[in-house]
Amino acid sequence: MKSVFSREIKEEYILIHLDDDPLELKNFARKIQANKKNISFKIISVVNLFDFKRIIRSFKKIDFAVLDIFLSEKDHKNGISIVSELRDLHPEIIVLMSSNLDDPDSILQSLNAGADEFLSKKLKTENIVDKILTIRKSAYLKRGIEHKNIPSDRKYDTIDFAGESLKKVYLRIPQIINSAITAVYVEGESGTGKEIIADLFSSFILNGPFIKINCGSIAPSLLESVLFGYVKGAFTGAISHKSGLLEDANGGWLFLDEVSSLSANAQVALLRVLENQEVTRIGESTPRKINVRFLAASNIPLSSQVEKGEFRNDLWQRLCETEILLKPLRERKKEIPDLILFFCQTMQGGPYRIEKTAMNVLCQLPWDEGNVRELRNCLRAMTEHQSDKVLSPMGIPERILAKSKKHDEQNEIISDCKNNILIRTTDENGKALTFKQMCDELLDKYLQKFYPSKINLSDAAKKLKIARSTLQIKCKKLKKY
Repeated sequence: MKSVFSREIKEEYILIHLDDDPLELKNFARKIQANKKNISFKIISVVNLFDFKRIIRSFKKIDFAVLDIFLSEKDHKNGISIVSELRDLHPEIIVLMSSNLDDPDSILQSLNAGADEFLSKKLKTENIVDKILTIRKSAYLKRGIEHKNIPSDRKYDTIDFAGESLKKVYLRIPQIINSAITAVYVEGESGTGKEIIADLFSSFILNGPFIKINCGSIAPSLLESVLFGYVKGAFTGAISHKSGLLEDANGGWLFLDEVSSLSANAQVALLRVLENQEVTRIGESTPRKINVRFLAASNIPLSSQVEKGEFRNDLWQRLCETEILLKPLRERKKEIPDLILFFCQTMQGGPYRIEKTAMNVLCQLPWDEGNVRELRNCLRAMTEHQSDKVLSPMGIPERILAKSKKHDEQNEIISDCKNNILIRTTDENGKALTFKQMCDELLDKYLQKFYPSKINLSDAAKKLKIARSTLQIKCKKLKKY
């Protein structure tokens, strides 16, 4: 007799389907239930928005939602109108928009609403379960969500790091490496973790080189010879043939740190490499074929450098097939406790412990200059005054504490009014911001304050009394959408 304990336990998901066509609901449910995998679905079919809103509040968790974009006229709304509310109630839900119209506008509406994928009703997909589970895996990796039912593609855990921001990047890297992407752009202030990202990429590169170069540390006159190599006699001192880093990176990746410091000549030469995947050594006329993917990092927004005419727009477009944006520590203060505990465990002479008072003080400091690096260096300094491996608040350097006083003085004017928004009038170098830059800063802070998780473009545009399309363009420029 077969034991009941030997039976496999089925995975079970809850899927809610909104469509005003009962036949479409029936056909979709049939396809889902016909799957031959060891997976069970509880399907809730709904024909109107009123019932849909009531049902989504009655469940603690819903795994998938399929929403018809164009509902009947009596609803006066479409499926897109419910996405924001659905995500608020079920943060990890996978949202799939559905329509009979395979047109750009339907796709754009789905994308702008924050849907994870678009399903055409015209597509006669029989293996629909495989499709939505694949979408779920991809969406979770993109959002930086780990899940027990999603197999990990990670090969190494040799790079030490902490913080939700880097964790999300870590989960994205296998997706990027296994894609057709040939150039990744990383942007963040100094000390936010761009070099850590390069190390994480390197840990996933199994079958090829990963070469690093700091473009700002090499004299412009030497940079081209370092990148492209040279032949014997090409210039004084060229006593032998030498390959450049681009050739050395053939079959792998090249990390260009401080890419904004490339000279005009180097930018032109690198553009040709990105376009043709060919490199010509200095003093040689015959190009050599290469196959290199690029990771480029900058602590100065390249978009602003392009506007100033200091960086080529065509090169910037080619380096930014996809981007990784690292926010400064002052904008992700929730990560500070995890970072502190991480550094306490990994610093030389540790592990250390930290007093609760010291932890509270560090979490309140502005960290408006050196970011994560400044926090790490502060903790290292605190170890000089440790007692029995415990870090106390009195060990915090005076210069760090003084920054808090200065920061408080700058914010004193609005400290008693929670509805005010403080913006900078100067940049990181003390240079006065233009009126346009201050307007962008104000809009950025406004959206952070009133739409911290997901921007509702229609609602925001209505409150700001501007066209939705105008706000969408501004949000894209601010990299908020």
